[in-house]
Amino acid sequence: MIRLVRDADTLVFGTGDNTSPGILPLVTKGEQALDFFHAVEPDADTFGNHDFDYGPNRALEIVERAPQPWLCANVERDGEPFGREAGVRPWQIFERDGERVGVFGLVTPKTASINPSTGDVVFTDPIIAAEDAVAELRGEGVDYVVCLSHLGRGDETLAAEIDVDVVLGGHNHAEQIERLGDTLLTRPGVNGAVFFEVTLPDKEVTRHVVADGRRGGRDRRRADRANRGRLLSR
Repeated sequence: MIRLVRDADTLVFGTGDNTSPGILPLVTKGEQALDFFHAVEPDADTFGNHDFDYGPNRALEIVERAPQPWLCANVERDGEPFGREAGVRPWQIFERDGERVGVFGLVTPKTASINPSTGDVVFTDPIIAAEDAVAELRGEGVDYVVCLSHLGRGDETLAAEIDVDVVLGGHNHAEQIERLGDTLLTRPGVNGAVFFEVTLPDKEVTRHVVADGRRGGRDRRRADRANRGRLLSR
């Protein structure tokens, strides 16, 4: 279904927990997600707390084999950014239709306390990490800043305190579309039942329903989507 919606101006993002939990990960230790990643070819993903279910080294094995870049600004190991040698970055800039979109990732700092498999990985203050990432991105002159967030309820604080245009959220399993000042916050729920399409610059949201792996439907259609960048979040 994502393939049907996607076009040359679209960016496709994940917001964590796409490798685990579930029944198959108990057998494959997250490897089953690689088939999904290669089919969808996301433009970027971030970590969720469950992406560490089989330890940080296994998480990095999946990162190295996945087609998409992984972005996370608030995870460290041995005093260094986690996974840098595997290609994990705090942020990245994408260009679509002449406009530049700066994207960074965050994961809940509670991950170490709710997932005993995280080992020696340290999860730092997401607001401080976000401030640093946004300062870097704004300094690069991007047109928009987007956060791939697995903070859950921390998304509201992020949207209120940090200069971001869109927060694509995860962790909380309830769907949400909310505007907090100039920031759009979305969460698509759980189990891949829906994904959200966000257009820029107007920050209009379309909710797409996934039905049995086929195109299910959408809540709204727009007459004209030409010359608009789009973000897909699941």
